[in-house]
Amino acid sequence: MIDPGMPVVVVPARNEEALLPKLLRALSRQTILTRFREPLEIVVVLNNTDDGSGLAARHAVAGLPQLRLTMVDVHFPAGQAHVGSARSLAMGIGSAMIGDRAGVILTTDADAVPRDDWIDGNLRAIAAGADLVGGRIVGDPEEEDLLGPEFLRRAAMHARYAALRDQLAAAIDPLDYDPWPRHHDHTGASLAVRNNVYRDVGGLDPLPFREDLAFVAKVQAAGFRLRHAPEVSVTVSARTVGRAAGGMAECLRNWIREELSGAPILVECPRSVQARLILRRRLRVLQGRPPSLLRPCLDRLGLPETSYRSTVPGLIARFAADDPDAVGTMPAALAIAQLEQMIATSGALANAA
Repeated sequence: MIDPGMPVVVVPARNEEALLPKLLRALSRQTILTRFREPLEIVVVLNNTDDGSGLAARHAVAGLPQLRLTMVDVHFPAGQAHVGSARSLAMGIGSAMIGDRAGVILTTDADAVPRDDWIDGNLRAIAAGADLVGGRIVGDPEEEDLLGPEFLRRAAMHARYAALRDQLAAAIDPLDYDPWPRHHDHTGASLAVRNNVYRDVGGLDPLPFREDLAFVAKVQAAGFRLRHAPEVSVTVSARTVGRAAGGMAECLRNWIREELSGAPILVECPRSVQARLILRRRLRVLQGRPPSLLRPCLDRLGLPETSYRSTVPGLIARFAADDPDAVGTMPAALAIAQLEQMIATSGALANAA
C-alpha cells in the first residue's frame, strides 16, 4: 500500500545504462523521505532498450531501501518506439498505482538529476493550489563548458531573451496562481500533476515528440492551473546525442551548427510576443461572462464564429498560446533591448490589455 502522502515518480528511458543510476541515487536523497516510512515508488519504462539499463537500475536500487522500483521493459513497434509511448505508459502505471486516492504523479527524464528537495518543492506548489507544476531545467554546467565559449554565448542570449519574454508575460497577463518570480520551463524533465487532473484530461497522449508540451497545453486548455515554481529544478545532461526527437540534444546541436556557420542569433520579434500577450489578457478577462456578452467581445477581437462555443482557456490555447516553433526574425541583442524597454513600461501595456 502506497502511503497516501507519497507521490509516484515515473521515468521513460532508452539505453540509459550510464545515467539512470545517477537519477535513482538523486531520488534516494529526496527530503520527503525523512517524513515517510514507506519507500518512494519509482516507475521506469524501458523503451526498446538494448543496453544494460535494466541491470544497472536494479543494481542501483539494491542498496537503496528508500526506493521501490517497478520496471517495465517494452519493445514498441517501429512507429510507436519513442519517448511519447514510454512516458504515456509510465504515467498510466503511476496513475493506476495511486488509484482513487488524492495523489501526485511526477515525471522526469533518465538523464536528469533533481535537486534534493525536488519532490517537496513540487508538493508545496500543489498544496498552494497548482494542478500542474513545471520545474526549471538547467543544463549540466561542466558538460556545457565543454561545448565551447561560442556555444555558451549563444545559450546565454537565448536564456536572457526567454526570461525577459516571460517577465513581460507576467506583467501583461498576471496570474495569481503563477506569479512572478517564476521561470518558463514545463517539459518532461520536471512535471508534477494531480492524479485527478491527469485522469480528467485523458492522460498524456503517446505522441512521437513534444508529448510533454502537448500534455501541458491540454491541461491548460481544460482550465487547470500551471505553476512554474522557481524553487523546483533539475539538472539535465548537455549531451548532443539524445533519445527524443525535438528534445534538448537537438536544440544544442542546432546552436552548435549555427555557431560554426556564423549564423546570427535570431528570435521571435518582441512586438509579436506583445500582441499575443495582450490578446491573451483580453481573452482571460472574459472568463465567467455569459454567452450573450461573450460573443460581441470575440467579434471585436476578430475571432471566428467557431470560437463562440469554446471556453476561455480553450480560446487562449487556440489563439494566444506561445509557439515553440516561432520563426526567429530579429537579432537577439535587439530583441532583448526591446523587451527590457517593454518591461519598463509594462504598466501602460497592462492597462492597454
